[in-house]
Amino acid sequence: MEILQVLMDPILPVFAIMAFGFGMGRAGKSSVDDARLLNRFAMSVLLPIYIFGLIANSSIQSFSLAPILVYLLVQIIIFSCGFWVAHRLFGRTRKESLLLGFCGIFGNNALYVLPMSVLLYGETNVLPISSIVTLDAIVAFGGAMLALQIISLGKVSPGTVALGIARVPMLQAIVVGLVFNLAGFTVPAPVNTFVGFSGAGAAPVALYALGVVLSQTRFRPDKVVMTFTLLKLIMFPAAMWLGLTLSVGADNVSNQFMLAAAAPAGAMSFSLAMLYDVSTDDIAQVIIITCVLSLITLAAFA
Repeated sequence: MEILQVLMDPILPVFAIMAFGFGMGRAGKSSVDDARLLNRFAMSVLLPIYIFGLIANSSIQSFSLAPILVYLLVQIIIFSCGFWVAHRLFGRTRKESLLLGFCGIFGNNALYVLPMSVLLYGETNVLPISSIVTLDAIVAFGGAMLALQIISLGKVSPGTVALGIARVPMLQAIVVGLVFNLAGFTVPAPVNTFVGFSGAGAAPVALYALGVVLSQTRFRPDKVVMTFTLLKLIMFPAAMWLGLTLSVGADNVSNQFMLAAAAPAGAMSFSLAMLYDVSTDDIAQVIIITCVLSLITLAAFA
């Protein structure tokens, strides 16, 4: 009964806006161009505002580093396995293999799990998922961009890539939020009001746009799609649970870390594929399938 209650609220209401976008896209009421504009606005303006407020007002000093390191280690292991399977067993290019492996570790946490966690635990009690969003933005996303640059160009200046990553608005918001938090600065009340009012639109706008884009995907799941769906929804959460249990003990495993691990594949995989001219067919299908099936896994871990 508890799983059903969590599924009905807050998981399905958050999922519904993406499903609504999918339906509007299928009906021809919203175009992919419309969705890309909305997504750019959400990712460049609304989400950074929300992330800044979340990090600036979090109790970072009270959080344990051990679960973060476990999460990172599990990501490295699962990603390496995914890349090897895609490249060696399925014969995909290095760039597509990298992004398929990325699908297996990079969840839709900022836009999907974070708002769910706020509804479940309250805005002042979501430091674990906030730390995962920060880790993913800096390490996983930044590392994927660096690897794609190296594969595309053969060689690349680390400084050039670092500068490019530093220009990402979400990373800027993370850095500023950390500065405010660690320096002990108090966010002024008018700024908090602005953050709360503006940032609240980030997830709905971005998820609607994602639904519209995914509505144009040709749905033909094959062995590759099913393999990486299982990697994201089964292997990654199982490995994360095992790692946390061995390191911090089963009684101390945070539900928010398991929610992050059980999240659907993140839309950033799709965005990077378009940016670096990689086939999006399998990647988009993995995102769609994991979005639907994660309704069950998220409810189980919530």
